[in-house]
Order: sequence, then C-alpha cells, then structure tokens
Amino acid sequence: MKVPNINKLFNCRACGALNLRKFVHLPDMPFTDDFVSNERKGSEFRADIDIFVCEKCLTAQTQHDVDVADYYEDYQYTVGDSTLAQGFMKTLAVRLKHAYYPLSDGKKVLEVGSSDGAQLLAFKETGCHVLGYEPSSVLCDMAEKKGVPTIQGLFTSESVDMLPPEFKDADVVMLSYTFDHLPDPISFLQTTASILNKKEGLLVVEIHNLEKIIERQEYCLFEHEHSIYLTEQTVINICKSAGLVVIDFDLVPETERRANSLICIATPNSSRFSNKPIKPRTPKEFSDLNFYSKVGENIHRGITNLERFVDQITSKNKKLIGYGAGGRGVMTLAAMQNAQKLAYVVDKKPKRPGLFMPKTTLPVYPIEHLRVDPADEILVFSFGYMKEIQKELSVMGYKPEQFHSLIDVLAGRY
Repeated sequence: MKVPNINKLFNCRACGALNLRKFVHLPDMPFTDDFVSNERKGSEFRADIDIFVCEKCLTAQTQHDVDVADYYEDYQYTVGDSTLAQGFMKTLAVRLKHAYYPLSDGKKVLEVGSSDGAQLLAFKETGCHVLGYEPSSVLCDMAEKKGVPTIQGLFTSESVDMLPPEFKDADVVMLSYTFDHLPDPISFLQTTASILNKKEGLLVVEIHNLEKIIERQEYCLFEHEHSIYLTEQTVINICKSAGLVVIDFDLVPETERRANSLICIATPNSSRFSNKPIKPRTPKEFSDLNFYSKVGENIHRGITNLERFVDQITSKNKKLIGYGAGGRGVMTLAAMQNAQKLAYVVDKKPKRPGLFMPKTTLPVYPIEHLRVDPADEILVFSFGYMKEIQKELSVMGYKPEQFHSLIDVLAGRY
C-alpha cells in the first residue's frame, strides 16, 4: 500500500461552521487493519488522531481525511463468523420487516459497506431482494459466494449511476458501522434520500454511540477510518438537513445489540412513516462545551488504568495476551506505552499468517495458538463477545476468571 495522503479540514463536516474545539489527542496512531509483515515493521502508516466538537452543531468529528482507496482494497475485517453477530443481524432484519413491512415481500434492500454479505443474507432470508456495495474485493468475493450480489467500490453520489434501475428506488438503504466512516455525511444523506422510495423508504444506520464511547472511555473507537461520532441528537440534526425524519432508535433492544451500537431509522419527509418523529434522549451535558474538556482527561485516565493493569499482571511473571485483532485491539494497544509487555494477540480469523499488529508489532495468531503457547491471563478487547469467547476457549481449559474485559480495565475495575 502506498503512503496515503492526509487532507486537513477546517469546517464542520455536518454544518460547515469554522469553530471547532479539540477534546481528544491520540499521537502516532495506525490504521486498524494495516497489519504488517516482519519486513514491513515500522513502515506502516501512522498519524495523530484529534477529535473535535463543533461549537455550533455539537457534532464530534475528526478534522483530517486520509486517502483510503488502496487501504480498503485489501480490507478483510468481518464479524460474519460470530454466532452473536449472526444472531443480531437476523434479529435486525426480522424486526425491521415486522415493524414496517409486515405484509410485504420482495422489498429492495441496498447495503452500503456490505462487508462479506452476512447482513444482506439475513434480509434475503426474509424475502427481500438485496444488493451490496463494498470497496474491498476480498469481502465482495466472500459475499458473492454467499449468493449476495455486490458492486465493488466506494459509494459516492456518482455511484447511483451504477445501480440497477430497481435499486434507484430502494425500499431500504442499510449501513452497519459504515456511516461513521463517511467523509461527507451530508452529501451521502442527500444521495440516499434521492434513491429512497418517497412513500415508505427507510434509511437504517448502525453507528458507534458517542455517549457510550465517552461513558466507557472507549478511545479505541477513535480511528483514522472514522470521521464522525454521533448521539441521538446529532443524528436527528444531520438527517433533518437532508430532508429525512428520524423515527426509531429502539428497533433492536439494547440487550440484543452489539457492544456499542446506536441504531437509527429515518425516512423521507414525504413518507407515510414521517408523522411519528422521535425525540432524542441525549443527556444535557452533551450540549455543554465545557463537558468535552473533561472527556479528554477521562480518556487518558483510562489509558493509565490499562497500563497499570498490564504492569500488575506481567510483574507477577504471568503471560498476558490480547484477544481480538480488530479495530478495538489495534487502537487500544497503539495508545499504550507498555503494550509490548503482552506476549501476543489471538483472533478467531486473522488476516493471514505471519502478521504483526501495526505500531506495537505484537504477533497475531489464530486462537489455536493458545494450546501450544498457553496464556495465564487474557485481555478481551471485543468485550461484547465475552461470553462467546469464554465458551469457545473453555474447551482448551481456560476458566472465566482468566478473562478480563477491556471496559472493566479502563474503568480501573481489576
């Protein structure tokens, strides 16, 4: 991958205002999926990540865009093999149909950033016609093998011309943890509004919830790949600017969602569903600019807690390893001063053999490596899958008390 260009911004991504306030600084951070071979150690992309809040519209965001076209060509991260994730995807598809289209089959569902097609497959099983749009050629191939037709590319306003005629009047446009990545969210929403069925079309967006990020000190979700971080209030604001009305935040109960999941359903102003707009439940402090200065302090307090935990475990000559080579694991470790004290990282589906985590250069192995090189303690970055992880490793003799949730450690609960 060639060295990507960085474009600095000065205007708010949501409203265009110039007054933005920085509240988080993470120096020298890598991409989440840029794993390195032994020969590439030290040559991977790194740059500071700064998070700002707009003083006018209160949208949290980065103020730099990184050219990711080459990076996403080889992007391979997917949770499609997780039983928990598969269950969630099926629940979302079934609940959406029952709530909004109970008597209709054959609805047209377009997913932007469709990954390996797992979510669209769940919609297809409910009787929907589906189409994916995905920049990674690897994931496109995986989706096609599942019977999910997929167009390869980054979705832009020009992408509408590539859609089959029937999907230029889509019933549902779906994004799962993709909307956070869009450099120009307003333009995307306007494009989406132009292809949604005006009478009953739905935009379904799953994003990371800024409220939970701050509450849980989840700095690992601040990434170069992400551009915006939203609350219910700011979701409503940006949808309104594109002629869309937010009508639901509770399609899937929180107990059935993934670790940090805010699910928003919006519809065109002309839709039959638009007469029931929903009110945001965002806490009042998110409207206070002084609140954000405390956020940065709390984030760095969490990093300190994590480093102390690692020192405490390893000082007893215990072997500590990390579970999860996804974005949470990569970015968690990249912000630490003592990440190299972990022995290695395991993942259910590593990108390929012989790779190392970017920046920290910890080796990445499949979970079977825990049989030949046992760990004493396991730090779980993907805490939302904790029970599933404990169950799959129990067959190797690992006990629940050996697992430590990242969220608990960041909060100092260890």
